Amino acid sequence: MKYHSILFVFTLFFCLLSLSGRPAHDNMLKSSGEHPDELDISPFLKGSEDGVFWTISGYIYKDTDMTVPFPAVSVSFSGLGSVETNQSGYYAYDVPHNWTGTATPAFCSPYFEFSPPQKAYVTVKKNYTQQNYFGTQIQSFIISGVFTHAQSGLPLANTQVNFSNGMSVTTTASGEYSITVPPCWSDTLRPLSTEWNFTPPYIVFDEVSSNLTNQNFDYIEKSFGLPPGWDFVNTGTVHIISVFTTSNPNICGVPLQQGDYIGVFYIGDDGQMHCGGAGEWTGLSNTPIMVNGDDAYTTQKDGFSYGETMNWKVFTWTTTQQEYYAFPTYQTGGYLAADNKWYSGGLSIVNALNAYHTQNIVIPAGWSGISGHFIPRTTNLVSIMRPVVDHLVIMQSMTKMYYPGQNINTIVAWSVNEGYKIKVNQSVVLPFPGCALTNRSQNLLATWSIMPVKSECNVSVQQLFNPVINRIIVVKEIAGNNVFWPAMGINTLQTLIPGKAYMVAVNQTASITFPACTTQKSEISDMNAGFINKSTWPDPVPTSASHILAISGDAISEFSHGDFIGVFTQEGQCAGLAEIPGNGENTGITVYGNDPTAVEKVGFDEGEALTFRVFKASTGEVFNLLVEFDQAMPSTDGTFMDNGLSSITGVHLSSTGNSELYQGSNPRFFPNPSNGMINMIANDEDSFRVTIVDVLGSISFNGVFSGKNQIDLSTLHKGIYMIKFEGTDFINVDKLILK
Repeated sequence: MKYHSILFVFTLFFCLLSLSGRPAHDNMLKSSGEHPDELDISPFLKGSEDGVFWTISGYIYKDTDMTVPFPAVSVSFSGLGSVETNQSGYYAYDVPHNWTGTATPAFCSPYFEFSPPQKAYVTVKKNYTQQNYFGTQIQSFIISGVFTHAQSGLPLANTQVNFSNGMSVTTTASGEYSITVPPCWSDTLRPLSTEWNFTPPYIVFDEVSSNLTNQNFDYIEKSFGLPPGWDFVNTGTVHIISVFTTSNPNICGVPLQQGDYIGVFYIGDDGQMHCGGAGEWTGLSNTPIMVNGDDAYTTQKDGFSYGETMNWKVFTWTTTQQEYYAFPTYQTGGYLAADNKWYSGGLSIVNALNAYHTQNIVIPAGWSGISGHFIPRTTNLVSIMRPVVDHLVIMQSMTKMYYPGQNINTIVAWSVNEGYKIKVNQSVVLPFPGCALTNRSQNLLATWSIMPVKSECNVSVQQLFNPVINRIIVVKEIAGNNVFWPAMGINTLQTLIPGKAYMVAVNQTASITFPACTTQKSEISDMNAGFINKSTWPDPVPTSASHILAISGDAISEFSHGDFIGVFTQEGQCAGLAEIPGNGENTGITVYGNDPTAVEKVGFDEGEALTFRVFKASTGEVFNLLVEFDQAMPSTDGTFMDNGLSSITGVHLSSTGNSELYQGSNPRFFPNPSNGMINMIANDEDSFRVTIVDVLGSISFNGVFSGKNQIDLSTLHKGIYMIKFEGTDFINVDKLILK
């Protein structure tokens, strides 16, 4: 008997030691609570306390009857951590052997109180179950707003509105509603109606901790009928298209609302788009669109031709009441047509339909600059330019080109960070679909770049560049006369126009940011300078290449407002023209280079000498000008350079016809330009001195002549010289070009 007693004690001891290493959640260690008969095994655990844990568990309820569970309540154990109740209100936490501390429940403090506020534990040596609490809400919050008609502004009065989360409200006579919610309430209010669409479609609330007002919804009818101009003819020959509910038709990510329309358009006899079929979007079921073909028994085209490309649009009755170009993605396989072309009896399924805002870029005939202020739907340049490709001659970036007539395309992809030079053979409008820019900043690289206009509105040049004005050399139009040249005080370019692009030169890398357009129409009008050509010369032909000349006000001070300075090619063609301001201000002249895509020469070749003339409006006289160039500028030799910058500091006159500025005999010389041999003609009885000076002021030739003479200057370097004829009663100065 004594043997069996000793054996029992040792067996119990080793069993308890083995149990001490088990997890605290082991069912064999779960006690029945705080009953006095619970077994205290601490005498058997000496030397192994570090590995032993006990579980404290229980439920938290929302009522004193302990029937409504309270989930997401945090129970904190002092010095240890915390745990949250589950959906049943249950929690359990493991504490170390001999732990002493408190357990405290909390939820959305201070708006809930718990009973008891906390529980204390001393030298825990067992599991504790049924450690229960109940919480009491001591404050509520109110969410309120108003339902207003999106167009008329009338309230949605005395109407029950149901929400997708099961809540409902009844509006007042003024369309107001209110909902009482508990503290830290998180949910979504999405109003539902068979009659109305709502904007916003829903409002998300996250842990409400105060009263929330102005949680407003606009409402508008769900069905309005066909949009204006979307009437179509039912010809009886159709291509059936189903737009699936899962296709998510959207405008730059914003879903269509019930009552909005989807339409398919053909090109009519007038070259314009006409609706061939449309369907109302409900979002509740697939939208069928019966797309009509042309009726062969009518004289006018009233539907699609076989194999004609389908053009898609959406119209939003519920928001902007505008139409947008859309682009479908089709389901493929089997009998389905998926090439976006119309076929009699054709069947198609649309899996996705994305619509975009459209910028209509106006491109004038000839050369100009273009850019887009949207992120384009596609960057594929051929796809973007397809609507105007029949009239596109060439398109250029700083280093690449798209020349469809020669099958050249090195640009490949449109970049929103670039502008482009472009030439078309007639004025066109390029639809440019895309979505709003998320970044309106623009980096400008030294020296020249083609800058886009990243704004829907006109932009002030001064305001845009003012933060980096010390880095700006010049901003100029492409194939235009207007220039912003701060160092020269020239500011005929005051406004940047959306859709255009501009040449910009900076002395070091700079970054600018285009302002957001806050109105539908620009608050900045087009303030760019312009003039009416009142000279006897034809207007220059604008091209993509240009050389900018600044003329100091002092150099032209003897001229009057309304006089014109022209720059001429060797063939005598006017390739640059500017009106003299006559107020002592500097003026700028844009001189155009030749157009390599033109049949005839229309401007300067690279390196060709510039010839200057002035037209005096008061007398109708024309005089040659010999000009002096500022040697500190990039271009000083008097020849044309694309993107050249020159400054003229002095002007000398000579007559090319009858002139009151000079009296007496006027020797003439020819040819000019010359290959080195020049002929001079004067009265036989008069003698005159000829002095030829180069651009640096050095005398290259000096002699006295009378009558007819010939001078050999072939030993002189090619370039521009000043030739002065000086007699007893006259001094004539002119420009001589040696080539």
